[in-house]
Amino acid sequence: MEEVLSKIDLAVLKATTTPETVLEAAEAVKYYNFATVCVFPKHVEVARTILPPEKISAVVGFPLSPTPLIIKLKEATYSVEKGAGELDIVVDISAVKCGDWETVEKELKEIRKTLPSITLKLIFECCYLTEEEKITLCRLAIENGWDYLKTSTGYGSYGATFEDVELLVSCAKGKAKVKAAGGIRTFEDAKKFISLGAERIGTSNGKEIAEQVLHSGEI
Repeated sequence: MEEVLSKIDLAVLKATTTPETVLEAAEAVKYYNFATVCVFPKHVEVARTILPPEKISAVVGFPLSPTPLIIKLKEATYSVEKGAGELDIVVDISAVKCGDWETVEKELKEIRKTLPSITLKLIFECCYLTEEEKITLCRLAIENGWDYLKTSTGYGSYGATFEDVELLVSCAKGKAKVKAAGGIRTFEDAKKFISLGAERIGTSNGKEIAEQVLHSGEI
């Protein structure tokens, strides 16, 4: 039970999210001892009324990463100033698809340099990338000191797959951790991703998964 629940980032990232929704999620993080609550930057302060910074993740450039680096940096630093201890940042997908690896690496380097002590998770959005692009991105993230490689936003054409998690774990070689996110709704799926090497599970169904755990007898 603890192996699964303590690795869940409880996502509260719908367009209809309200402060009340965030407070409920923060209480669930506290009750079930999830890893973090994952929120929009504007909701960090709300979550902070209940949780310490290390229990709060904020998303940046989410979900499409259309923003230039200067705006991403402001969004990231704003989130940290308001109390986020971790950031889930969408890679410049357009630059990746153009093969503009210089722009991609500059962004990774500048964000890491600006926030040296913050846990950084790079969202790949694997559904749009080739295997070669995923491997190159993995290498650049590791070389520039990022902490996690994250599969998806949950807004793409598909979310986490077992194959993508296996690929990212293999590429990382223990130098970065892997977060599976997008479409994970059951205890069995969460267990499978963890067995493949995922260190975090991003899901909006954290409470439902916790209840499945409680009724599975694995406590």
